[in-house]
Amino acid sequence: MAITPSLGRAFLGRGLAASVQPSRTSIAAKEHETVQLPRDLVRADGSLDVYDDVLKLFQPTFRKNRPSIQCSGWVGHIPLNDLYALEVSTCVPVANLEKLVGMAAGYTPEVLEKYNRLFAHAGESVESLFDVMADRLLNSFDKIWEAGLLKTYQREVRVSSSPSGRIMPFETELHTRRTGRPTAMSSSFQRTSDFGPNRLLRQAFENLLARYLTLTDQKQRLRTFRLRNALTCLEDVKRPSKQDISADAIASYLKNLPFHHEHYADALMVANLIVSDLGLSIREVGGIAILPSILIDMAKVFEKYMLRVLREGFADDASIEVKDGNIEGNGGAKRLLYETIEPSRKNPAVTPDIVIEVDGQPKVVIDAKYKPAPNTPDRSDVNQMIVYGARYATSRVMVMHAERPKGRSQVELYGSIGGFQVYNGMVSLDVLPIEVEEAAFVSALRDIL
Repeated sequence: MAITPSLGRAFLGRGLAASVQPSRTSIAAKEHETVQLPRDLVRADGSLDVYDDVLKLFQPTFRKNRPSIQCSGWVGHIPLNDLYALEVSTCVPVANLEKLVGMAAGYTPEVLEKYNRLFAHAGESVESLFDVMADRLLNSFDKIWEAGLLKTYQREVRVSSSPSGRIMPFETELHTRRTGRPTAMSSSFQRTSDFGPNRLLRQAFENLLARYLTLTDQKQRLRTFRLRNALTCLEDVKRPSKQDISADAIASYLKNLPFHHEHYADALMVANLIVSDLGLSIREVGGIAILPSILIDMAKVFEKYMLRVLREGFADDASIEVKDGNIEGNGGAKRLLYETIEPSRKNPAVTPDIVIEVDGQPKVVIDAKYKPAPNTPDRSDVNQMIVYGARYATSRVMVMHAERPKGRSQVELYGSIGGFQVYNGMVSLDVLPIEVEEAAFVSALRDIL
């Protein structure tokens, strides 16, 4: 369902969207960049006037004798206080941010629960953002249930020897003649929770439950439990018709919403997104979605994204297995650094991001670096990769970068050190469609296996 201007205006007047939202001045920044702060962000005692729970995301510092903040790897809208917010963008060109986050299996964004922002809509529906929407819908419904479900009066016609409400004389006489026995037809108005707004909520909960039923993570099991409880509360409510969830119908619900049922506005806003399967833009501001501020760690997203790209890309060859070097067990390749060591000594782990095995033997060890591809691999990165190659007994090691300069191939051999071949891996995250770049990288990597 498209978001119509009338529906947008209706939402913006109710619930969180109608509450007093700080009008913050945006400060543009890039991840890992040092940003000078406005003078009025410094208190009289010299401390920074920044929310305490937000300050921990940064490193306060001085630059040119001015108070500054060293950005970390977080990307997104970050409120500093009631007057200012950082708009942190990526350090490499990423035209496919929503797709990357959506494909980063197992990655969970950081959510600043206390600070809301206005989101724009995106074409991609990011799976991990459904956790944010599910929690917001469930929290809103808890408040709805505490205050009581919204109800309406519906006309009910009864054919019975015990009439209720107003007797319908013409219909009563006609029915009595047809049946040959005295029977009254009457009508009355009964209060019921089975109507549009609650039907929309039920459909949203059912859609979410279908997503979470197969997930076994503890947090997801808790969401599943809460979703089942919500549906139990709505067991007397039917599934909606198309008319019940139309833009005009939702706008009408909001227009007629009683003041003491204001929590419905927030719940209906999120339910509309879920039922319509509308994506959220992580970067852009606008639209009608009021949700907590969501921050993205692009280094982790790039790592998880490329792991999935390679697993899907090599799925056609049973002899090739793509493993996660950060975990042990099934699908993992994490190892201890020393094969033999004195029992009293510490043995740290080696955790390359990706290990590609052929017939059970490591062939290529890859570490993902979310940064532009240099002409010469960083010395520290090369040192790290040689250790990985030695520990996994493979001669091929790769430093994989989140950018590919024009004219360079996805995989290039940079040079040899002893028995090790050091490769540069490069993936342009700005290509549209990005599936072309993904396929080319998989093909180039296959050639060196």
